[in-house]
Amino acid sequence: MSTSDTHELRRMLGAHAPVAAARALGDDPGRPVLVLRGDVPAGWSADGHAERPLEAHRAAHAAGTPSQAALVYGHGVTEEALAERLAGLAALAAETGLLREVWTVPADGTPERPGSWGVEDLTVVATSRTALPAEVAVLPSWHHLGHAACQVAIAFGATGWRVPADEDRDLVHLAAGIGRAVREGGSGAEGPA
Repeated sequence: MSTSDTHELRRMLGAHAPVAAARALGDDPGRPVLVLRGDVPAGWSADGHAERPLEAHRAAHAAGTPSQAALVYGHGVTEEALAERLAGLAALAAETGLLREVWTVPADGTPERPGSWGVEDLTVVATSRTALPAEVAVLPSWHHLGHAACQVAIAFGATGWRVPADEDRDLVHLAAGIGRAVREGGSGAEGPA
């Protein structure tokens, strides 16, 4: 299921109800966790952990270049801005077919307010999976969230993990902890299994 209705996305984001969103996804416990190692492929246009304008992605796609986009949320980001960005990414993915990955990235926080709360992390993952076409990988930021939150994010619609090339954690064991197998994908997203 995908939606680019900004109002519906704002409702989902504002509800902070990742469990309900995950149930709506109809999670497939047999779906393997896609593991991508290292940075996005050199030939891609990539946001990394900071958003670039949608027009930069559109221009790359017009030139035949796939892209990875960041979706920043949490401290300082309004639900309206988040919903508009997500709706724009969903529309772009449907239009061009060249958006390969969306990284959900919590904003930098302050001593009083972290970049995100755990429920925000899961809500954004679940809402992203609902909004984006199935062939776009939804990947939580391993750098910002760490392995434990990324593991849980799989149950809320994350496609898999993009891990540092030198990650020595046993990812097969990490996936097995949530009843999943691993599907190694190299460095580029080959899409959900």
